Amino acid sequence: MLWAMILGWEDIVGGTSILAFLIWLGFTGLFYLVCYLAALNTLDHITKNSPVKIPLMLVIASLAAFMISIFNYNPLMLFLLMMISNYFRVKKLGGPDDKRFQDLTLNRPLFYTASYLYIIALYGFSAWFQSPVEVGDLTQPLWKTWFPDIHEN
Repeated sequence: MLWAMILGWEDIVGGTSILAFLIWLGFTGLFYLVCYLAALNTLDHITKNSPVKIPLMLVIASLAAFMISIFNYNPLMLFLLMMISNYFRVKKLGGPDDKRFQDLTLNRPLFYTASYLYIIALYGFSAWFQSPVEVGDLTQPLWKTWFPDIHEN
């Protein structure tokens, strides 16, 4: 459990209570479904073997990372889950049961490169958007400095 020694359980799930753990688990599932499965499968289906796939996935990664940042979610476990499951997702693409890519020879290096760049960019952007910035006597995440009119109650 090296990751627990580096971050600490409270940093990953947002607290020590069972409710904080369940909220973290719910966010992990939600972001896995939306930011990983839905986003990558949809973009792969739309772009197929086009090199436009890479810049489009980087744009989508920044939007998904902004959504993750708004919820103040630490995506480390999500990042590891995505990295592992992406290998099997791309390996399965274009198989005999996959009707989306019939009559198309997949450019697997393009699919692997684009999807792993998306995952790495998603983690990097979300970390950057959540980085603490001092504004006067207040420390807040970077993304909140872009919207100065939003006040927390």
